[in-house]
Amino acid sequence: LYDGFTNPAAGDFLWVIKGGPGCGKSTLMKRIGAAAEAAGEPVEYVLCSGDPESLDGVRLPGKGVAYVDGTAPHVIECSYPGASSRYLDMSRFLDARALAPLLPEIVDINRRYKALYAEAYGLLDAGAALLPKNLPGLCTPAVKAHLEKRVSGIVSRSLPKQSKPSRLRRCFLSAISCQGRLTLTEAVDGMNLTLLSNTLGLGHTFLSLLAKAAEERGYDLTLCPDPLEPEKLEAVLIPEAKLAFAAAEPFAAVAPARRARLDALVPKEILASSRKLLRARRRDSALLLRRGMETLAAAKEKHDALEALYRPHVDFAGADALAAEHIRALFC
Repeated sequence: LYDGFTNPAAGDFLWVIKGGPGCGKSTLMKRIGAAAEAAGEPVEYVLCSGDPESLDGVRLPGKGVAYVDGTAPHVIECSYPGASSRYLDMSRFLDARALAPLLPEIVDINRRYKALYAEAYGLLDAGAALLPKNLPGLCTPAVKAHLEKRVSGIVSRSLPKQSKPSRLRRCFLSAISCQGRLTLTEAVDGMNLTLLSNTLGLGHTFLSLLAKAAEERGYDLTLCPDPLEPEKLEAVLIPEAKLAFAAAEPFAAVAPARRARLDALVPKEILASSRKLLRARRRDSALLLRRGMETLAAAKEKHDALEALYRPHVDFAGADALAAEHIRALFC
């Protein structure tokens, strides 16, 4: 979702970091984020799903500045170089002469870890397709009408109309990673959280209806896509009303203010006729997703081996000096 990370029209500036593995991209962003926190500035961190201990981006909304890792697999280029974005070339800190003899090993590890990522995403795609909630015919017209009625009640009780335009932002609050499924549950701290039972796929319909109604009433929204099916919503946050609505599975560790048992809306006769199929899909999907996450872990091991080859040949003093230069420009 890098395209919405900064807004050039509002004067935001984006630094696009380029460079090889292990050359200090994430460390630079962590240092800038830590300096911003020490200065009392709000900070948004983008964690790497391939390695959640690493950063893919950091944004300082109070400064209108952001930094992103623009290397593969999330390649990004400067849209308006110089005017609203610039490149930071971290490859300048690599010792090319020392790395040249390692080229055959670097090529081999690159090939292996990229193949593992391709296998992992194939498994995750297959697992997502077999999720019970993707069985057709569960959201009947009567079920949708009931969801619309529920949303209408929430809106009338909790979201009085505001005379201002709504602002939308999109961000992932959970990810399928080498460490399993991770969720940034702190995003809903201080909010009245409603957890939606979503094993039968009604959560996205409910959240879409809610988001549309809240937008029409002038509320700023954070729309959170499902990492397995990014075209669908996993959560909607309405900060001005201190309300959050989220699919139950990724937020299971959070104590909700209330629960919405959407699965109970599916007619019993449909569930009875589909029980065996739903059970088989649940079993097969879980197996594929587990294998996908295991393969992501294997891919991370290969990427760690690649970073280990590079790390002895990185000028970290130079990378630290670059980070210090940016911190001085931002906060001094």
